[in-house]
Amino acid sequence: MTRSVSSVSFALAAMVALPAQGPESRGLLAGAPVAVLVRSATDDAQVRVRRNGFQLLATPPLPPSPLAPDLRQILVLHNAPPDLEVDDLSLGRDEVLVNASGFITVPPNSWGVLSFSLKQGATGVPGSRIAVEAAAGSVGAALFSWVLPSNVLPPQVIGRVERSHSRQEFGLPPGSDIDGIDIPLMLGRDQGNLLGREPGFAALIAAPERIYFTVSHAARFGVPDLWWGPGPLAALRSGATIFVTERTSPTAPWLRPRVFQHYYELGLLQHEDIDGLAYDEVADKLLFSCVRSTTAPIRDEFLFLDMITDGPVVPEPVKTMVPTPQGPVPVPVSQQIGKGQNDDVDGICALDPQILTNNLPPPAGDDFGSSGGAPRPGLLGVPTVQASAFRRFQGGQVFFDSIMLGWPPLTGPAPGFAALFVTIGNDPTLLPAGPILLRNPTPAVPGDPQQYSLLVPPPFPLSNTVLTFRWVALDFATAELAEAWPVQVYL
Repeated sequence: MTRSVSSVSFALAAMVALPAQGPESRGLLAGAPVAVLVRSATDDAQVRVRRNGFQLLATPPLPPSPLAPDLRQILVLHNAPPDLEVDDLSLGRDEVLVNASGFITVPPNSWGVLSFSLKQGATGVPGSRIAVEAAAGSVGAALFSWVLPSNVLPPQVIGRVERSHSRQEFGLPPGSDIDGIDIPLMLGRDQGNLLGREPGFAALIAAPERIYFTVSHAARFGVPDLWWGPGPLAALRSGATIFVTERTSPTAPWLRPRVFQHYYELGLLQHEDIDGLAYDEVADKLLFSCVRSTTAPIRDEFLFLDMITDGPVVPEPVKTMVPTPQGPVPVPVSQQIGKGQNDDVDGICALDPQILTNNLPPPAGDDFGSSGGAPRPGLLGVPTVQASAFRRFQGGQVFFDSIMLGWPPLTGPAPGFAALFVTIGNDPTLLPAGPILLRNPTPAVPGDPQQYSLLVPPPFPLSNTVLTFRWVALDFATAELAEAWPVQVYL
């Protein structure tokens, strides 16, 4: 069954979008490639990588290689025990969009999204997306996203917490706990073997490469003595210390880890324990979380440090201004995401379109926008079906994987079909892309995600050509048509 561009345009103008079914993964990062650390008694620091899409397969580790950015291989190479408990990692390419006072501040023409995980046992605020996942029993192995306030995204997606990845999508057993997240590791890499490089992404994977990480306070005695640097070891060992390892080129070995910041340089006490880490090495800003404690000091779950600011080092809670009848008031982000009072944030990753760029508006300053897509306003009002898009470089070729999740109608799954169209630049012409895709009413993955891989032939990669993916889905029984969020990318 096919439709012409003109007939689809007429149908889009005549019909309204309908709610999607859940509980599918949703949001800007649904189906995104990601690297995670999974808490384990034997390979806690092993970097596991998940490619674009929704394959229900076990998330594999990076291939054994002294050059791979696999933290466990690097630490063992430098005499750490293979079961050293690592809490989180960052490649220094997080975008921490927070000002010196701890308020989220997104530059004009930009947007940002926070990815985070919670320790198993989190409950969430009743009715929140976190509470829904907690009730399903897999909250510790899920990733959530929260979209930062911005003036360039549709208001309906801002401030929303969504589950971007489920335990089942990671292929992890029940009871698993994800305690480390890094998405930039997967941006700009060859997702086939993760060792090849795309030359056009030199800004994203610049030399020297660094991996920042923390170890748990309980594991501090397993850290080799040489890593702590000069001074009495009894006064240095702490789970609130940040380490770093680096290499000078893609073919150079990873160097012995060293201290990047001691606990006292972060305004923390020696007995504290950093378990969530996002570092922006360009702006020298740090977003982190400490293991929740019932004794003083009681820390907020999202803390910020501007590491180039003079004066006392005091971690600030990350917050935004929230409107009230009495006027805007500052509210910590930890109180806006729907987590329960005793829930422990376990991993953090912060993303923005301007990774390692010169703060120009898109497309000139939009590296993440060249790797992932941003939602745009719908043609039918507010879309209720989800969509996302992510770049993939494999076998010497560039692809964009566009994904749709959710179908009409709200009353339940029924046979239907989905079609993908694209528009180029400001031209409203709908161009068909790919085949008609049939719905599976009993899908293995909630939302029956549909995916189409668009080959980007030379000379278009990184040409700043604007392309918008536009999915539509039709229910056969009721002839109800739904529009997914249009997703704009830069080829």
